[in-house]
Amino acid sequence: MLEPEAVTTIVRLGQSGWGAKRIARTLGIARNTVRRYLNAGGPVPYRKRSTNPIFPGLATL
Repeated sequence: MLEPEAVTTIVRLGQSGWGAKRIARTLGIARNTVRRYLNAGGPVPYRKRSTNPIFPGLATL
């Protein structure tokens, strides 16, 4: 997860016409990460993984 300042920079550069590839190269961040923040328009909330066990019977042992 990126710092809020970095996310703000990504969004600001995207709004000024920079492409995801150029932003990623300039900031040293993965292109998919830049795309995710550009598509969201800001910080992306953290998604907690599901706690459902793969094998329900093992949870009772």
